[in-house]
Amino acid sequence: MLESSDPSSSSFISQLSLNRDLLGVVIGVTNSGYVLFEGKEPTGLGEYVIITNDDKKKILGVVESCLIKSDALDDISNFQEALESKSVAEINKRDKSFKISVKILGLLDLLKQAKVILPEIPPLPGTEVYKADENDLEEIFNPNEESWIRIGTLLRNSIVPAKVNINRLTTRHLGILAMTGMGKSNLVSIIAKSISGIPGTMVIFDYHDEYRFLEGENINFVQAQINPRLLTAEKFAEVI
Repeated sequence: MLESSDPSSSSFISQLSLNRDLLGVVIGVTNSGYVLFEGKEPTGLGEYVIITNDDKKKILGVVESCLIKSDALDDISNFQEALESKSVAEINKRDKSFKISVKILGLLDLLKQAKVILPEIPPLPGTEVYKADENDLEEIFNPNEESWIRIGTLLRNSIVPAKVNINRLTTRHLGILAMTGMGKSNLVSIIAKSISGIPGTMVIFDYHDEYRFLEGENINFVQAQINPRLLTAEKFAEVI
């Protein structure tokens, strides 16, 4: 591994490491949708980051993966070797690398206007990556407008409320997709409560009786009934 003998280089690296908001430096091949950066430490999934591209426009991204590698502990063949290599890894400050993948969400200034526009020019390798400022996240995810309803908070920035534009939500086709237990029904409940308080109208066909305890203003429960005599044999078979 190469060591720099230039004192100014060491000083520059020290200055970078002292910047607490600096997360890392972009490496490898970049594009307008994804970048990879080498981190000075692990960065959690869901963390929002700021990258500045070549024309000085700030880009907002979110961390999708973080891979950690130790050169000393790579290709270990037995337990004793692992213990010995562990000691080497603890001494060598350059032993570990943190490869962090970021999905680009769009240009920061336009996201604040609720416009999702990806950068024309991808970030250059060597570009610094910083932790997103909470004030910027507030402007994007917590607009102070009546048409935006709160659905929760950001995963890694829990003090920042997360809102959606109810007008856009109700004028477009919407699918809420996730694995079992990930909160689909809870999200629908939150949206339903918000719409009922506007007041607005939302009809839920509750096939699995998940919303019987839904509370809020102007919420009416209707016991759905059908007359089986009016169904065709095929439809009746589907029902039962």
